[in-house]
Amino acid sequence: MSYPEHSVLKLMNPTPGCSDIGPEFDRLKDVRAISLNAKRVAFVEKAHSSLQSRGRFKQRDCYKRSLLHYAAMGNYTNPLLYLLQSKPVVDSRDQWGRTALSWAAEYGSLAVANILLEQGANLNASDYEGGTPLAWLIHAGNPEMINIAATEAYLRERGAKEIKLRGIKWAWVRVLSYSRLLRYIRPRI
Repeated sequence: MSYPEHSVLKLMNPTPGCSDIGPEFDRLKDVRAISLNAKRVAFVEKAHSSLQSRGRFKQRDCYKRSLLHYAAMGNYTNPLLYLLQSKPVVDSRDQWGRTALSWAAEYGSLAVANILLEQGANLNASDYEGGTPLAWLIHAGNPEMINIAATEAYLRERGAKEIKLRGIKWAWVRVLSYSRLLRYIRPRI
């Protein structure tokens, strides 16, 4: 199976500048998890504006997610590569202890997962409920995402471990999975 090849050498070559990431920010605002929440949209807009004017943005949103987490959700490699130029902590965690790799896995963001792992991300980083990136992909990954199977194969090939989610997160994953299932079963109103 072939995977996107992003190497550390590519980071040394000309990487995306602020002007190169503008269209991806517009697409990032259309990611369903972001577009349905006004606070998240405002955070992404503020980040985009700050990157354009100052060239950097290190703030976090109300869920303690960095822009790295959002780039991972949207599989947006140009903003990710741009952010990685400033050497952020690749395994930084949000308020639930989830890393950018965890979000990339859940959203089937294969290219981003590859880049993060090359930058030293922990393949089996557990969140506060014990979930790993592979566990989030399997139990909460959206089947509509086209790279889910390829991302799962890639993570397993690299040695990812599936640790069962527990506690309240497991209950929420079940609720979310059930609601996605209902979308396919009942007719749209």
